[in-house]
This record gives sequence, C-alpha cells and structure tokens, in this order.
Amino acid sequence: MPPFDLSRLRRDLKRRSAERAEAAGRRGHGSMALVREHLDAFEQLHRDGASWVDIAAALAAQGVMQGSGASLRPITGKRLTALIASVRRERIRRAAADRVRAQRSDLDRARHPAGEAPDPVPPSAMQPLALSSDLAAPHDPDGPDPLPSAEDMRLKALAAVQKLLRKDPP
Repeated sequence: MPPFDLSRLRRDLKRRSAERAEAAGRRGHGSMALVREHLDAFEQLHRDGASWVDIAAALAAQGVMQGSGASLRPITGKRLTALIASVRRERIRRAAADRVRAQRSDLDRARHPAGEAPDPVPPSAMQPLALSSDLAAPHDPDGPDPLPSAEDMRLKALAAVQKLLRKDPP
C-alpha cells in the first residue's frame, strides 16, 4: 500500500472544489436561466438554419450542463427544446397576467406603468393617523381632558415606583 499523504489529499480536494465552482460559474444559475436570458438569440440562430441539436452541442462545448450533482452532463438538444418550450409558456402566462393587471381599477396606471415601483412618500407628506369622529371621545375645551396624556401616565407610574423604593425612616 502506498504511503498516505494528508496534505496532498487536502490540495486535491481544494482543486476539485475549485473545478466544480468554475463549472458552476460557466452554467450561471442553470440552463433554464441561460435559455430565459438568451431565448431570442437562440430562436434567431434557429431561423438562420442551425438545428436545436447543433445549438445544444455548441452550448455544451462552452460548458453548459443539465442536471445536478452526480447526474451533471452536457446539455442535449431534447433538453434545450424542452427548456425553450417552458420559457415560451412562461412568457405567455406572464403577458396574460400583465394584461389582467393592467385592467385593475385600483392601480394608478398613469403614474406607475407596469414593472415600475411607486415613488416612496416622504415622511413630511404623510398625514397623522386619527380616529374616526364617531370613535373619538367627546372633548370639552373648557373642562379637563377625558383621558390622561401619555406623559401624565408615565409620571403617575414613576411616582408609584418611587413610592415603593423609598427607604423607611430609621
């Protein structure tokens, strides 16, 4: 049995991990994300005469893989066409959802076109919250407030605590 070299094992593991990370970097976030991002270019290549199998082989030559873990292998034409069909269906569903959303009356479409977030409201423009007039307690301007203020309640609680903490005279 050859001698065991622990430092070599660590180097080999580090190299293997780096190779796996590099291969994952070439894939990006997976072949689905790649197809989603470049679908129009792939379709143009196909219209120009390239077969889906040829496009998949070219992608595989650049390191685009399918699967994960131990089942990781170069992308095939069948898998590429399945991903393309899935992305097309996804785009159709998204367009239909956008059309439905555009018809909602509760959205301010003129101010916030589809895909844009509304501008945040600055704190100075916010109205203070108040109870509805039928829920608010009646207020007599000449008499005392019907409810104590928060400051009055804090002072009352502090006085009660201070009373408990007083030392008894000797």
